[in-house]
Amino acid sequence: MVGRRIVQYALDQLLVAVPLVLLATLVVLLFRPAGLAALVPFLTVVAFTVLVLDFAGLWFFAIWWPHRHHGQTPAMRWLRLRVVTLEGEQPPLRAFVIRTVLMLVDGFAWGLAGAGLMLCTPRRQRMGDLVAGTVVVKVARAHETGPESADEAALPRPDGHLGAVARPELALGRGEVRFDR
Repeated sequence: MVGRRIVQYALDQLLVAVPLVLLATLVVLLFRPAGLAALVPFLTVVAFTVLVLDFAGLWFFAIWWPHRHHGQTPAMRWLRLRVVTLEGEQPPLRAFVIRTVLMLVDGFAWGLAGAGLMLCTPRRQRMGDLVAGTVVVKVARAHETGPESADEAALPRPDGHLGAVARPELALGRGEVRFDR
């Protein structure tokens, strides 16, 4: 699951960065100044603008989008992941803000701090998840959950297995099973 979360993060980064790089390239090609002296300030303004838009886009995809789309960024939806509280509910907006701010800690050393912490915690939580009281869970496919929605999170059951016993009250004991002719 740690590898899936790393791929998800990279895909979300690309969703923001690629359109901005294409836009910046288009602006430079269409509006570049005639003289070499004006080129450096122009490129500085373009780079700063792209940086600000990238920052805003990442915050949008890391905070607002999952808050409004059941705890999933676009890449989380593709990879069937979801952010939920420890009780399995939709996290409040505050939790997404905390998770995103603490990405500064988790992103230390090119993300090795967050990846290392995920490998060491039993629920595969990074620092942002631990502080926000959230966990990233795998969302079951529609055919794995039966009649339930594919959007419902697959949380560990009491036996620790995902979906091992959907309704424990329906399990039959030894005395309740008999063979008739």
